[in-house]
Amino acid sequence: MNHERLKYLSDTNGYKILPVKAGMQIELHEKVGEWSTERIWKFKGLVIKVKKPGCADGTFTIRGLAAGQTIEKVYPLSFPKFEKVLLLDEYKTRRSKLYYIREKIGKAARMKSQIAADKRDTDLLK
Repeated sequence: MNHERLKYLSDTNGYKILPVKAGMQIELHEKVGEWSTERIWKFKGLVIKVKKPGCADGTFTIRGLAAGQTIEKVYPLSFPKFEKVLLLDEYKTRRSKLYYIREKIGKAARMKSQIAADKRDTDLLK
């Protein structure tokens, strides 16, 4: 893809590229629906993969619970329907892809937190 064209489109449309990385616990507030039926859908989860970080056409995969089921969702880094993206926690990781966390349950899935208290609950869109 033409990176200059992507950068121009993201700048003119006001898209902001999210500074997410693997190991972040985030809460997404996404606009769902059309026109008068639009509402905010909240989804909390762990970022397990970031593809092309810092690029307009990059994506990230988030894993979390929704309606009692564990699901994984893939979002673009420059998604215009995000209302708010809150950073809840950031864990120390030694890998860029956390696929191994899928099989871990309970205490085996624990990770060490490395975020300062003043960074908690900050909006990544601002």
